[in-house]
Amino acid sequence: MTKWFLAIVAAVLLFIPAQPVWALDKVRFGSIRVPVQVFVGMKMGFFKEEGIEIEPVFYKSGSEIAPALATGQVDAAITTSGAALFNAMARGAKITLVAEALALEPSAPGGDPTGIVIRSDLIKNPAAPAQDLKGKTIATTAPGQFLDIMLKTYLHKIGLKPADVKIVGMPMPDIVPALSNGAIDGAIVIDPFLSALAESGKATVIARSADIMPNASQAFIALSDRMMQQSDVPKRFVRAYLKTNEWMRQELPKPEGRKKIAEIFQDFVPAKSAAVYERISLGTASAAAKINVDGEYGLKWQLNALSEQGLIKGDPQLASHLNTEILGQAAQQ
Repeated sequence: MTKWFLAIVAAVLLFIPAQPVWALDKVRFGSIRVPVQVFVGMKMGFFKEEGIEIEPVFYKSGSEIAPALATGQVDAAITTSGAALFNAMARGAKITLVAEALALEPSAPGGDPTGIVIRSDLIKNPAAPAQDLKGKTIATTAPGQFLDIMLKTYLHKIGLKPADVKIVGMPMPDIVPALSNGAIDGAIVIDPFLSALAESGKATVIARSADIMPNASQAFIALSDRMMQQSDVPKRFVRAYLKTNEWMRQELPKPEGRKKIAEIFQDFVPAKSAAVYERISLGTASAAAKINVDGEYGLKWQLNALSEQGLIKGDPQLASHLNTEILGQAAQQ
């Protein structure tokens, strides 16, 4: 009897359709090799919870990201403000900014990862080191990029003009040795280079980004046109990103939380050791991740500053490249 019963049950089960295993929506995510929130969200499972599989695509330079988005090589990316982005928009690139990726917040939970340094041996007045910048050679990544905007804003704040110093373009990894051998006198740099210079004693930090352009949005989550056409995938992607950003903001001030985040970044962007990420500043978006567009040092202000320098060719039609609805919908659910 028992054998017959089991046989009948087994036969019935053969005709019961199995629960479908839904494939995750794959999102190709573009970034240079720096620690960004998306990597944490991948490791913590926030994107998988939203039915999304992230495929990282790394680029050597941030200038490669806007074209990759415009041509659909990647679906989403973190891109910084600057002439390259605005000029891509002016050329008709279909790129949509949907959320903030890095905010220049005073008292940010992960610290301020950007600053201006000057060679320590050049400082004559430790109480006012900015006075020693005049006539010096200062490095930035490239003309028209966000760090260049910040450097020139700082010069204006301390009463200097760009012509009062010699500004040179230089890849970030080359700045540390150039400062060490005296090829340049100062630079605007990001972590881990900023912390390495300060810890070595070879350079002194004279200003931090949040003091120069407080509450500016430095980087953004940008989506390709193909991604924007994919039903609710953009909303789910942004929702997972918001969960990640919120979790990081809660955990970064805690030693155990920062250690966990450091280990995750070490997996994706290896440093000498995970301890490097425990020491340096790690930026996040603001709590709401809303892009500063109209406020002080907002996106419109940045565009105007670059236009006055003659670095923008054409009309970017900024409003057509901004979408606030996706962020709002993602935040509500």
